[in-house]
Formats: sequence, C-alpha cells, structure tokens
Amino acid sequence: MNARIVSQLLRAPEQVARECVEERRLPQLALVSISAIALGGALFGATVGGYRGGLQVLYSAIKVPAACLWTLALCVPAYYAFTNIFGRALPVRVVAALTLASIARASLVLLAAVPVIWLMVDMGASYHATALWASVAYGLAGLSALGVMLRALGDRSKRFVVAGLMVSLFCIVGGQSAWMMRPYLGRPSQAEVPFLRAPDGVFAERVWKSGRSSMGWFDEEHSR
Repeated sequence: MNARIVSQLLRAPEQVARECVEERRLPQLALVSISAIALGGALFGATVGGYRGGLQVLYSAIKVPAACLWTLALCVPAYYAFTNIFGRALPVRVVAALTLASIARASLVLLAAVPVIWLMVDMGASYHATALWASVAYGLAGLSALGVMLRALGDRSKRFVVAGLMVSLFCIVGGQSAWMMRPYLGRPSQAEVPFLRAPDGVFAERVWKSGRSSMGWFDEEHSR
C-alpha cells in the first residue's frame, strides 16, 4: 500500500480531490483505496465480531468491507447526477474515483476506531453499548468520507446544496447497507452464528432503540 497516498487520504483530502479531478494517478489511487477499504473494514469488522467470537469474527470481517463497497456502487450514479446538476460537471470516472477515495478514507477512520472498540469489548461493555458505539464510529467514518467529495466541488454557490444531498444519501444508503448485512456483533446467547439475519425494521430505528437500551430504557416489546 502506498504510504504517501494513505497519508494524503487522511491529512490532505484536498490534494486527493485535486488529483482525481485532474485525472492524475487514478489507477494507483483506486488500488490503494480498495486496499484501504479491505484492510480497515476487515479489521473493524473482526474487532466488532470479537464480541461474540468464533465464526462471527470472520463473518464481520467480510461484511464490513462488503457494505462499504455496496454503498459505493449505489452512491456513484447519484453523486454523478448531483455534481452535474448542482455542482461542477465531472466525468463519471472522476466521480467514481472520488467516491472510492472517500470510502477509503472512511475505512481508515474505522481502522483508527479499532482500539477503542476492542477496549470496550475487553472491558465487558454490554451488547447494546457496543452496538451503539460501533454505529457512532461508522457514522463518523462516513462523515469523514465527505471531506474528499466536498473539496472536489470547489467554492461554487450550490456547493452546500450538493453537500446536503450527499450527506443525506450517504447516511441513508451507508446505514441501511450495513444494517442489511448484520449481525456484526452477534449475541453470545445464540447457539448458532448466522451470516445474515432476517429483515427487522430500518437502520435509524434500531440505532435509536439501541441507544435507549444502552441507558436501561427498554421498549414494551423488548421487555416482554
């Protein structure tokens, strides 16, 4: 993995955005970005899956990078439309490179969150508290990803319109994609470790309920 590009993703997103717009080093950036997504997502997933242990570690290590790439695939067409309607006209290959670099930056932030999640699991945090803070880390990583995309838009008057659309779409698609591929933690009481769980509500609703449960506030349905 190219250490210079990794450093730019974390510390100089404006440089990454400029190189994407100017179509410089796109193949190299794409390779590094995919590697960062695979590494950061897999280690974050494995750490979260360590709450349950066993096969859950492997399953979560596979599913977190898969959720990131699925989010990328769904967001690129919409981002292309947003930038061309409200921002600056960019070729689809540039939008794809920018989105890939953005997801890579998010994955590196997830990698940075690994020690915190690991410490929580090691100290015996509850299932709901671990799920909540893993969701917070995932959300912060998603926000950090927007740093690359926004810098590619320049100082145009409609920049914040595009930013709002991108944030909304990323939160909806990224959160729901991750939700569809759960479980990541896995409940210790389960006799078997499923790769996927049956559909159960939407991401935003479950994060709200996990937050309440982590503070000891249980809904009537949960308490029965």
